[in-house]
Amino acid sequence: MQNLVKFRFLNFAFFILTVAFVLSSCTWLENAKETAVIKDTVLRYNKMLIEAAKTGDVGPLKGILVQKESEKLYFWIASWHDSQVYMDGKIVNIHFNNITLSGNTAEVITSEDWIYEYRNLETGQSVQPASEIHYDMEYHLLKKDKTWIINEIKVKSEKKQEETGNK
Repeated sequence: MQNLVKFRFLNFAFFILTVAFVLSSCTWLENAKETAVIKDTVLRYNKMLIEAAKTGDVGPLKGILVQKESEKLYFWIASWHDSQVYMDGKIVNIHFNNITLSGNTAEVITSEDWIYEYRNLETGQSVQPASEIHYDMEYHLLKKDKTWIINEIKVKSEKKQEETGNK
């Protein structure tokens, strides 16, 4: 009888450990999936930023940014276009240093290397030589209706390299 109780206890303990392992594996897989979607959101934002800087159209960014960030971006880009220039940017490297998930919010820390050149809006001619800039960035995201959107963008540090001439 005592051996039967031990056997049942061991089987129950094994069952509990198995369930705990399966549940933690599911959580890990879900976090990995969410992390990949969050990275994709930041990458898409940067790609759309480059295009918006050229065209002046921030409309496509409205689906990936909250309104206050979209408005800030609009005024930033509009000020260049009012001066008859646009930013011709290229992201050379982006490294995701840390992604922290907490419910429906996420914080993303990146290191980014960019090359910028300012060009005349009508002719496309360079009006300022290209320069390399390294940014340490912080993105805050919210999950709304199963979609991650950027709620806030902070430049933590910015280091300009020497001018590179042409891209």
